[in-house]
Amino acid sequence: MIGSLTNTLLRKIPGQLLVGVASGEYRVSGSIIQSVTSGRIVGHLQETSAFSSLLSSGPMALPQMALEAVSVVQNEQIKAAVAVVQALQVANLALSGISIGVSIAGTALLARRIARVEQKVDTILPGLAAVARGIEGLRAERIADDFTRLRTLADQVEEAWLPSATHAEWTAIARDSHFLADSFERRARELNDARDRLANEPFIDAYALASGLRVTARLAAGQDDMARQAATARTYSLVALGEPIRLGRLVLAGAPDDEIAATPRWQERLDHRIQDFLPIVTSARERELAAAASAETLDELARQEISGRDWLEVSRSETNSPLLFLPVGRFDIQGCAP
Repeated sequence: MIGSLTNTLLRKIPGQLLVGVASGEYRVSGSIIQSVTSGRIVGHLQETSAFSSLLSSGPMALPQMALEAVSVVQNEQIKAAVAVVQALQVANLALSGISIGVSIAGTALLARRIARVEQKVDTILPGLAAVARGIEGLRAERIADDFTRLRTLADQVEEAWLPSATHAEWTAIARDSHFLADSFERRARELNDARDRLANEPFIDAYALASGLRVTARLAAGQDDMARQAATARTYSLVALGEPIRLGRLVLAGAPDDEIAATPRWQERLDHRIQDFLPIVTSARERELAAAASAETLDELARQEISGRDWLEVSRSETNSPLLFLPVGRFDIQGCAP
């Protein structure tokens, strides 16, 4: 099965698609490349071990790695990998914790992603004191315990790929990550009910990470139908959790009320609020799109009768190309046909 998948996947993104993305003809939405005009999906992207290795050193290190490669061959391979990642503009997306396809990130990269979310939580903890008095799950020690569990699960995912691991390891990871995702989702909803719409954003990030581990574990266990169901539920939950994170609502909710509306000074202060909230809102939309795209990718694997575990194993074994490309059907774009 892996052999047929290897023949189906492309390790080089077709040049016409790269040109099309640059020109605006195509766009990348998470793990999907689609036509801007028709919305037609032309293919799916999957991050590989090579991609995770590049990102583990941080975005500023990507070009530097190409310069410091120890041999000409490695140099050219890394340069080519960096060029593809930059052309598709997916590095920042992945570094923010949003997967390109189903995450096969190693422990080091997952640890970095978890640490980023923990830093966000640490920032908002002082402001949660009043709310936390009435909500057990928002106590600082309970939050810290759940992040410890999340890091432990990330370690267990890596261990579960070892030859001695059994099916039981994967199902246990799936169950534990499901429970943990529900805990983070509950916190996000409780903060939304408390009208603290920005404080819940780090917990939405944590939910995305934990629920992503659940999907990966189901695929690795050979439970593709359960993985697809989990991915679909994840998408709906992220959209619902992100509903309050809308630019207009956030900006106008704190619009300056000590000045006359529409005056230059009023508009200037409003513009500053827009710039403050825009990165948060953009991140929320990217997170939702990536989740929906991953669910669509899993549906495409089912349509093409590709095993989810095979998909993960090929991605993990790829050490040269940062991204794999799965064409959808047959296209008149040269190089896209399987």
